[in-house]
Amino acid sequence: MRKPLSPLQAFAADAGGATDRGVVLDTQLMSWLSVAQSADLLSASGAVPSEQSLSQYSTLLAEFADQRPSMVHDALPAPTSPLPQMAERFRVAAEAMEIAGCYELAFTTVAAVCRFTAHADAVTATLATLHLGRIARQMNDFPAAQDCYDRVVLRATRERDAPLAARGHIGRALLRDIRGNLPAAEASYRKAMELAVPGGGAYGMACQGLMTLAINRQQLGDALLYGWQMHDASADDSEMRYVALFELSVVALHAGFPEPAMRGFSHALDRVRVPRMQLVFLGGAIRAAARLKRLDEVATILSAIERTIRDANQPHEAAQVMIHAAGALHEVNDVVGARAALDIGRALAERYGYHEFVFRAENMEDSWSRSMAADAAGTSTGATSRVVPQSRKRALRVGIERLAALR
Repeated sequence: MRKPLSPLQAFAADAGGATDRGVVLDTQLMSWLSVAQSADLLSASGAVPSEQSLSQYSTLLAEFADQRPSMVHDALPAPTSPLPQMAERFRVAAEAMEIAGCYELAFTTVAAVCRFTAHADAVTATLATLHLGRIARQMNDFPAAQDCYDRVVLRATRERDAPLAARGHIGRALLRDIRGNLPAAEASYRKAMELAVPGGGAYGMACQGLMTLAINRQQLGDALLYGWQMHDASADDSEMRYVALFELSVVALHAGFPEPAMRGFSHALDRVRVPRMQLVFLGGAIRAAARLKRLDEVATILSAIERTIRDANQPHEAAQVMIHAAGALHEVNDVVGARAALDIGRALAERYGYHEFVFRAENMEDSWSRSMAADAAGTSTGATSRVVPQSRKRALRVGIERLAALR
């Protein structure tokens, strides 16, 4: 397990990173430093904090009092006792840090929450460990993330807490997906779905993971099934619903329906404010714009991608989206731009060990070379890989029409 920085060290690291990215976070950073220092102080004794000591931080965390973290126990109501409530408020504050790409402060804060909840109830302590794993994963510290997820699964299994174990299996699946071990990722997603509360957060994430794998295999009927399960399990105006809408739009794009896909991407983009999610959604939008031959829109979306990469500070999503952008640019005959985007995406993938993205980049480059050779020889490469048989199009049409009717 990686050792967290002190609050001041984490502040300095994230302040420097924000400056390098050209992101202004001065006021927020000072507030988050206070949050990290407070969590660190609460954890200093190694004992469970008293209600009196917890009450000292109520004012500092007042803005988070009416919110809950994104990762909660799907079978239990919101906590009512002081320690679990305060732990959630610190974790909500840490999520704000994550959204801004300030992962060192987030890690330091949640590591402190792990320490002061270590002897609390199993649910509160395990959720803090789960959250720490997510931050470590976003920092590309995969061994630390793996350790956290393994601890979650072990403790939840020992406590016979299936919904909590499902969350841990989702974490394992995401790591395996990032590392390119797709069969193992699928097994973990299926295990999570088996254990999850139907319609809960872990259930939705399992649907999303299985949907993404189905899209990669061009099993578009299965992808639609998972996508609508995810959509229907989510609440109106929730992040999960917009992610489901995005994924369904990806299916529409693969099935040869770029116009409904673009409407879905635009609908989702208009409603999310998290840079990481915006970045992924832009990756879909640029592909749809290219398919529709909207050259000005492709250029506008590419500029938005470049800005959002700085805001999100997420190399995994950046690598994926730049590879998507490369394909889109090549489709509109911007060969130079496509090459530059592919080089950026592949460099990120190689640097951080995203093996699946390296493989995709190499395949894309190979397909470009074959296409150039065929053009020079005056022959066709048979570039019909995106063409969907009419029988399959008819089977998909109902799901796509439902997507188009969402607006």
